[in-house]
Amino acid sequence: MKSIILILISALILSSCASFSSRIVKKNKTKITEKNLNKLEGSFELFPDTSYTHSGNPEIIKSKAVLRSFYYFVSKNKTEFDSLATYSVELKFINNKKIKFLFKKEDVKIDSTEIGGKLKNNGLFHLDNKYVKRNGIPFIFGGFTSNKTRIGLAKDNGLLVNYAFDVSGALLIIIGDGFSYNSAFHYKRIENK
Repeated sequence: MKSIILILISALILSSCASFSSRIVKKNKTKITEKNLNKLEGSFELFPDTSYTHSGNPEIIKSKAVLRSFYYFVSKNKTEFDSLATYSVELKFINNKKIKFLFKKEDVKIDSTEIGGKLKNNGLFHLDNKYVKRNGIPFIFGGFTSNKTRIGLAKDNGLLVNYAFDVSGALLIIIGDGFSYNSAFHYKRIENK
């Protein structure tokens, strides 16, 4: 009985959290430090122009069907976007542990949110909007769903977003299943005119 409890605790600790893949963003980012954190500030298009493969190669997004707005990664609200309108997001640090996102349609504010986070040694700002949800009784009859987001500066001064998602579970610890993925997108910086 003790061994079953130990296995259950180990499974809960080791497999209930999404994890980032550094390979997907490593060659496309500019490392940010505490001294140049303000380089992340600015206005960016709300929809990505490029996605990155698992090996970190950029691919131009050709289909609107795969577009994920930046809004999806930082807001819990559900919002429909007009495909003919122009949207943007403005990032501004309140302090080195909190960032404000201001969403605009045709330069008019439509929403805003503030999220805490932490700059890690890898030069990316990890947002505190991690989501973990328990489904049923984990690894007895159920599992976990989790996701998290980190942002950074692309080599061309655009916004880099890395999103990790994981679903895992099991039936009586024996029959396990799940999947996870990492996605990364580039959002073009809007230069002041």
